[in-house]
Amino acid sequence: MNQNTSPALEKTLGTFQLWGIAVGLVISGEYFGWSYGWAAAGTLGFLVTSAFVALMYPPFIFSFTELTTSIPHAGGPFEYSRRAFGPTGGYLAGFATLIEFVFAPPAIALAIGSYLNVQFPGLDPKTAAPSLAGPTAASGGRG
Repeated sequence: MNQNTSPALEKTLGTFQLWGIAVGLVISGEYFGWSYGWAAAGTLGFLVTSAFVALMYPPFIFSFTELTTSIPHAGGPFEYSRRAFGPTGGYLAGFATLIEFVFAPPAIALAIGSYLNVQFPGLDPKTAAPSLAGPTAASGGRG
């Protein structure tokens, strides 16, 4: 083995896996976030909010991309926070990321179950969600 090589991250996700994650996030976000936001804010309020989010999203993506290339560590937000705020900040960011990933598969499954309930009214979303949460979590666990 060459001693001069630096450690590098290994590519594990392909196009199809990234597409699946994005679709799952959009489905759960639309069902649980956008529908409520539109109802609570009204058309104009939701338009203004959406425009603000759209304006802020490119700087977020460019900042995150810059962090990813300058700190190529598998810890992601945990590592960025640890370097900026020390071990406590890293722990809090890592714990928040853990909570996000623990609750994302059930939320996606419940959203898909609710969509299925629209097509099949006899199907209870809470019954469909457990049968969908397993495959959703397994697809995330496979990498």
